[in-house]
Amino acid sequence: MNSKQKAMLASYGRSFLGAVTTAFLLMGGDIFAMDGDSLKAILAAGISAVLPVALRAANPNDPAFGRTPKVEEVKEALAKATPKKAPVKKTETKPVAKKTATKK
Repeated sequence: MNSKQKAMLASYGRSFLGAVTTAFLLMGGDIFAMDGDSLKAILAAGISAVLPVALRAANPNDPAFGRTPKVEEVKEALAKATPKKAPVKKTETKPVAKKTATKK
């Protein structure tokens, strides 16, 4: 499993865990007092939290999980790019007063 897949699974996990925990606490936070409808609501919250991440992964143009440019495409883009020079900041210089030595 590569680092991109690990990042994607971690994103799914965070979304799912956050939604399920929130739904669990909103339902009362007592697992022994939960009925089937409450558990269905918690599961539905978890699924609905994962759907946006799945849609993002399905988007081939997404820079995080979607298609990444090939080496040739990057080289071509760099060859076409024109470098910009940073603006030169002018600083004002004040004349320095010369100190005269005094004899004791």
